[in-house]
Amino acid sequence: MDRRCPGFLFILAIVSLAALSGCVGKSTSNPPNGGVQSVTLSPSSTISLEIGKTQNFSATARNSAGQSVFTTIHFTAGCTDQVPCAPISISDNGVACAGTWDSLSNPVVCKPGVAGVASVTAEAEGVSSSPTTVYIHQHIQSIQVMPAGVPTTSCFSQGVVWNFQATAFGAQGVDITNTVGPINWSFTTANVLTVDSIKGLPNNQVQVTAKNPGVTQLFASVSGTNSSPADYTTCLVKSIKLQVQGGSGNSTSINAGGTKTIVATVVDTLDVTLSKPPLTWSTSNPEIATVSTAGVVTARQTAGAADISASCTPPTCNIGILPGLPVYSTGGTLPTGQPAFGVIVAQVAQTKPPAATAFAATTDCNDAFNCTSVMFALAAGTNPIGGSVALPYTPNSLLFNPAGTRAYLGSSKGLMFVDLGQNLTVGTVSQATTPCNVAVCGKPLTISADGTRVVVSDTVTQPNQVYIFDATHATSPPTDLLIPGGTAAAFSPDQMKIFILSATGKMYVVSTVDALRSVAVSPSATDLAFAADGSFAYVAGTPGNNVSAFSTCSTPGAASANLGNVATAGPPLKIFPLPNVQEIQIDSDHSLITQSVLALEPPNLQLLTAHFKRNPLLDNQFVCNLPILTSFDSSSPVNLGQGAFTPLFTQVTGDGSQAIIVAKNIPAVLIFDINGGTTSAIPLADNALPLAAGATLDGTQVFVAGCQTIFKDDQNHERCSSGASVHIVNTQSGGDIQQAVYTNINTNDSMCSNLDPATHPCTPNLIAVRPQ
Repeated sequence: MDRRCPGFLFILAIVSLAALSGCVGKSTSNPPNGGVQSVTLSPSSTISLEIGKTQNFSATARNSAGQSVFTTIHFTAGCTDQVPCAPISISDNGVACAGTWDSLSNPVVCKPGVAGVASVTAEAEGVSSSPTTVYIHQHIQSIQVMPAGVPTTSCFSQGVVWNFQATAFGAQGVDITNTVGPINWSFTTANVLTVDSIKGLPNNQVQVTAKNPGVTQLFASVSGTNSSPADYTTCLVKSIKLQVQGGSGNSTSINAGGTKTIVATVVDTLDVTLSKPPLTWSTSNPEIATVSTAGVVTARQTAGAADISASCTPPTCNIGILPGLPVYSTGGTLPTGQPAFGVIVAQVAQTKPPAATAFAATTDCNDAFNCTSVMFALAAGTNPIGGSVALPYTPNSLLFNPAGTRAYLGSSKGLMFVDLGQNLTVGTVSQATTPCNVAVCGKPLTISADGTRVVVSDTVTQPNQVYIFDATHATSPPTDLLIPGGTAAAFSPDQMKIFILSATGKMYVVSTVDALRSVAVSPSATDLAFAADGSFAYVAGTPGNNVSAFSTCSTPGAASANLGNVATAGPPLKIFPLPNVQEIQIDSDHSLITQSVLALEPPNLQLLTAHFKRNPLLDNQFVCNLPILTSFDSSSPVNLGQGAFTPLFTQVTGDGSQAIIVAKNIPAVLIFDINGGTTSAIPLADNALPLAAGATLDGTQVFVAGCQTIFKDDQNHERCSSGASVHIVNTQSGGDIQQAVYTNINTNDSMCSNLDPATHPCTPNLIAVRPQ
C-alpha cells in the first residue's frame, strides 16, 4: 500500500486478462502494430457514488491501428485538485468501493468511508487513461429543482434562456449538493426546451432555452436519485395572423403551376413575436393548390379556389397539453396597422382545361367464385379506352389520393391500390388469407390531404370496425378502431383530427394526441366537412333536418362542442363548404369570417351561410377557445324539378360556382348555377340511365357510366344488359360528346373473367377522375 496524500489510501491492482473479462483484449497474440498507444477507462466521465457503494470499472488498451492489445492493466486511485480527498479502494476485478474493501482478491464487504472527491486511472505499459472523477457523498434523500433566480413571467418566450438549479438533501434535510458532483438533467416532453452545455456553471446548475410552445417537466438526477419535477412552459401561441406577401387582401390569384408566399405573424401569450413558429400549413383543397411548410402556395393545373390557413397544431406546437390545444389562424390588425387574415383564398387560373383522364371499375363480380375484374383508363379522343389492370378482389369503391398518383379501391377482402406511373401497378395491403384487421376490409371513406392515410369502414365483419391505413408505414398493421357502422369521415385541414360518423348516433373523434372519444349526434347524420380555417366541422343531418357546427378542439368535458345549427328544408344528404370566404377585421385580435355551404336535400339544393370568429389564447390558459358562431343562416331552397331523386354523384366545382349532379334513373347531367340559382341539364345519348359518375374539378368534363337496359340476375344483383358505355360529357360545349365502350376479345367485351357474359355481364359502375 502507498499513501499518495494525507488521509488517503492508495491501492494498486494488477489485473490479468481473465479477471478483466475482455477489458484488455482477446486471448491471442498481439497484432503486429506496436505496443499500447492508448488506454480507455469506462466509465470515462464523472460519476457520483454514495458512501459504502460500489462501481465497476473496466479498461481497454489499443495500439496505433486501434486494435485491442493483450497486456496487463493497472488501476490506480488518487486525489484530484478538489478537496477534501476521499478514500476509495479497487478490488482485483476492477470494482471500486467508496471506502475500503475487506479483501482485494475476494471482496465482500465495502466499509464506508467519508465524503469527498477521488479519481481513478487505468495504466498499461506506461500509457495512462484520462482520469475519471468520483464524487463520494452521503445518501441522497431528495433533490429539488427550481429556477436560479425568480422569473418575472409565468412562461418563457421562444429563445429565452434561464438557469435552473438542483439542490440535493441528505438525512434530516441537510444540503449535500456540493458533494454529489455534476447533475444529470432530463425532461418529459421533447422539443419544448433545450438543455444547453455551458462551461463555467456550478455543478448543480443548467442553462435551459425555450424552444417550441408547450409544457414539460424538468428533472435532475444523480447517483440513482431523481428530483421531483419542475414545471416548465414555453409560452403558448396566442394568435396567428396571415398576409399575402406583397398583397393586401385575403385573396390572391395564381396561374396554374405558379406560386405565392403567405406570411404568418405568430405571437405568444406574452405578446412576443415568434421568430421560428412551428406552424402547420393547410389547404382546403389540395387538388387545387398545395402549401409547403414555409407557407409557399403552389397552384395545381385545375382552375378553382383553395382556402389556405395555418395552425399551431399538436404534437409539434402547444406541445404536451391534454386535451390537445390547437390554435388556428385568425384575422385582425398587425402592430403596423396592416390588416391580417385567418384564411387566404388562393384563386387558381388556367389557360385551358387540362386533359382529363377517368378510371372505371366494376362491382359485377360480386361474390362469384374465381371471378376477377379490371380497372381501365379512358379519355376523350379517337381511342378513348386506355390501359387496364386486373384487380385481385371485387371493388366496392374507387377513390384517388389528392396528388392523383394512386387510386384506392375498397373490397370485402382487403384494401387495394393502383399506382399510376408509366404503367398501372396494382397492390394490396395484405394477402387475401389474412384477417380483415390486417387486410383492411371495407369501403374507403376519405383520404388525408397529404395522401398518406386512408380511413376505411368495415360494416360487414362483426364486430364492425374502422381502419386507418398509413401508406408511409405500409408494412405496419393499420390503426384498428371498434367503431360500428361508420358512414362518413373527414380529416381536419391540419390533419390532427378525424371526425367519423356512425349509424349508432355517435361522432367519433380520432386525434394524433388524444384518446379516442365520441360525441352524441343524430343517427340520421349523413355527412361532414370542415370549415375554411379548420376550427370546426359542419355536420349534416343532426339534429334531423339541420346542419350543425362542432368544434375541432376538445375540452376536458367533451370531445367536440356543438356550436350551433341551422334548419334545412329537408334531410341534408351531402354538404359542400364553398371556398370563397369573406373576412372583415373587427379589432386587432378578431375578424369575422363568412362561409357559404351548399346542402344537397333532394329534391332541393339550399345555400347556408355561417359567420364565425375566435378569441385569442390568454396567458396561463391551457384549454381551447371554442369558435364563436355568431350566426348560421339559410336561404330559400331551390327545387331542381327532378322529384325526390337519388344522387349517384354530386360535386361542387373547384371555384364554388357550380354543382354537378348525376342521379339514378335521370338520363342527364344536372348543372346548378350556385350564384344564379338556376339549373340546366345535359341529356345523355340514347337516353342512358346513369350507374356512376365522376367529373373534373373545374367541371368541364363529366364521365358517366351508363346503361340502356338494366335487369336483375339470379342473385338479385342489378346488371346492364345493353348499351353499357362511359359517356363523356363536355359541359362547355353542352353535349354528350363520346360514348366509350370497353372491349376485350378474350372476355367477349366483359370487364370480368371466369363469368359468363351472356348471363352475368360485367360493365362499368365505378368511376373516378384522376386529379391533375
